[in-house]
Amino acid sequence: MTHLERVYLEFLPVYAFLLFLLGGVAVFMLRSPVVVLTDDVFSAVYGPRREHFKRIEMSMRLFRRIKLTRISEEAELDAVVFAAEDAARNPLAAIFPYRYYNAALRYAEENPRVISVVMTGINTAPVDSSPEREGRAILFVKQDENRDFYRAGLCAAFLSGRTAHPFLLPKTDDSGKYVLVIKKEKTSAEAENFFERGIRRGGSDASSVFKGINDNYPLNNLSCAVFLGPSNGFLYSSTENELPSIIFSWLDPNFSSPNVKVIIDDSPLELLPEIVKSLRRGDIKNKLRAGESAEAFVPSTFKIMSLRTGSLPLALCLNIAVKLTPPDES
Repeated sequence: MTHLERVYLEFLPVYAFLLFLLGGVAVFMLRSPVVVLTDDVFSAVYGPRREHFKRIEMSMRLFRRIKLTRISEEAELDAVVFAAEDAARNPLAAIFPYRYYNAALRYAEENPRVISVVMTGINTAPVDSSPEREGRAILFVKQDENRDFYRAGLCAAFLSGRTAHPFLLPKTDDSGKYVLVIKKEKTSAEAENFFERGIRRGGSDASSVFKGINDNYPLNNLSCAVFLGPSNGFLYSSTENELPSIIFSWLDPNFSSPNVKVIIDDSPLELLPEIVKSLRRGDIKNKLRAGESAEAFVPSTFKIMSLRTGSLPLALCLNIAVKLTPPDES
């Protein structure tokens, strides 16, 4: 064997690795990207730095490019459609906030091969799939409210001091105490029931009280608070700043109140893996191909503020809880 052949064999693994890496990059660049439309308000709440790193993270997880397009809140319909089209020529999907629903319809009409996705949040009106909308099919992504509330109830139970895992946490008597839930008007009674089931499954004796944002509520005997609406005034008040709290929010965790232990996030960037997974579901694919709109119920992501819980076992309990799904209803 000549010297040149020996050198070639020695570097063969390196060449193979570089070829593999080049092939991976080529596949990554050739795969259809996902376009996500955001605005300045979203970036301010979510955090520009966090938004940037989340885009990179999701690109790696999905092994496809994520194209973020920031538009003005006052942008006209044509401008929104142009921004989405300008971001990528043939994306896998274009994701619109609900307020740009009409722009999503126009985009779907002009780009029938691209799936238009509209984020609708909780309990938005049912999909209108009437015949006159054929060819303008939309995938409506909605929060899986029941699952989110069940897991929020589990977290509230653990934060209240009792747990179904006695070897992890000492039990305390929380009878007579209650969990305050500041809800939105559209919160369903079924979701409230799932929250109660989560508290009981977590081993807590605390009662849950559901109030609106502007309602009056007692401040005594609180063991935990859950917020679906504005919460800054409560969280930063001097009397309740030690109360463990759970918030439904897109807020950057670094800017949240110290007593926030769990953040439940249903923002488009956080839900991207579940959204892409739903695009592969047979029932959804068949509806969209037939020109009919479809719905996908997606669970939110739970951010556990582990350094704020004050206990490794508690952080472990919370991380276990957010991975659980509600038991089947009998």
